[in-house]
Amino acid sequence: MSYKVAVIGGGAAGMMAAIAAARKGHVVTVFEKNEKLGKKILLTGNGRCNITNTTINWHNYRGTNPKFTASVLAQHSNNDTIQFFKDLGLVLVEEDRGRLFPRSNQAQSVIDVLEEELDRLEVEIFYNQKIRRIAYSEQQTDNRKTGFEIITYQNKKHHFDKVIIATGGKSYPQTGSTGDGYRFAQQLGHKIIQPFPVSVPFRIQSPVCNKLQGIKIDATVKVYHDNEKVFEVTDEVLFTHLGLSAPAILESSREVSSILSKDQNAKVICSLNLFPEYSEDQLYKLLKGRIASHPDRALGNQFTGMLPKKVIPTILKYENIDPEEKSQQTSNTTIHKIIKLVTDYRLPVAEVLGWEVAQFTAGGVDVKEIDSRTMESRIVPGLYFCGEVVDIDGQSGGFNLQWAWSSGWVAGNGC
Repeated sequence: MSYKVAVIGGGAAGMMAAIAAARKGHVVTVFEKNEKLGKKILLTGNGRCNITNTTINWHNYRGTNPKFTASVLAQHSNNDTIQFFKDLGLVLVEEDRGRLFPRSNQAQSVIDVLEEELDRLEVEIFYNQKIRRIAYSEQQTDNRKTGFEIITYQNKKHHFDKVIIATGGKSYPQTGSTGDGYRFAQQLGHKIIQPFPVSVPFRIQSPVCNKLQGIKIDATVKVYHDNEKVFEVTDEVLFTHLGLSAPAILESSREVSSILSKDQNAKVICSLNLFPEYSEDQLYKLLKGRIASHPDRALGNQFTGMLPKKVIPTILKYENIDPEEKSQQTSNTTIHKIIKLVTDYRLPVAEVLGWEVAQFTAGGVDVKEIDSRTMESRIVPGLYFCGEVVDIDGQSGGFNLQWAWSSGWVAGNGC
């Protein structure tokens, strides 16, 4: 049976849902608040679009019930995504950590093949359409149950049998993701798990970060809340004029953002181990050996060749240790203090930088109220959710886009 299906949002999940529904023979209309589709896709992977990852399973996802994703991924896996885009003519290239990008290195290529398929399937697209309200009723119209009325801010009314909400979360609001989907979901009786920004840099209360801005290092990052370790990861760290960024920080940010979203005054500390491959004892022996070999070298330069030259002198200076002191004059107490600093350098986190720079959204429509087999609401029949509007978020590296493709496909196919 053919239905009139509305898809609210023309991002990754919305386009996938529209294609899946149209391939089933439904009459599909996409409502997009921007002047073009896929605006956020253009920002992913630094403009290259990290489409998916070769190592995906439900353990890569988070939320109040991350295992919810297992059923969805079983119906449309990363391999299905790869084949889907291959069939559309998009050639993918695998890079480090299993990340897959279009061979063109342009996110626009992804949008181009999706738009061509939408056009082939004769999906109607309304651009610059902001939705004011979505109402549901069991009213009979033309001998059929037309359950949904969509009212735009232009006061136009549209009627549909089924509605798929794919509006995204709140990250990158400049692309149109301003939380509209939460409002629609609440209007229709759904519970929203409080959204908060993830994959976002930290603002740090220390001048060290500003002095070292632009420098990247590999480090182990540990996050402490009220002196209790709550997260740990080893990856690249970037010092910025405001604080810290790069993969290790972005991956840590979910825990930090969650804590601060509940209590802005919470005590959160970010600890950096600049030498994760060494134990403290090994590093102590190494430093003692370097001092013995170069007793006239300035203390701040004893790690030259192991870290960018500016890092250690800057840290020592702000920790009241003279980086210009001759190493042979350094006491054993000071050496132990230096070892502690470079293996557990603690920086207070003032805040995460917010929605404008957050790559993803945590929180959203409670998955308890969604059927993972179809992405259909358990509260309102004919209503579906997919993508970032749902209380599911993934690790960086293509996992969030895979969730968009998978949940969008299941929602469109579930109609």
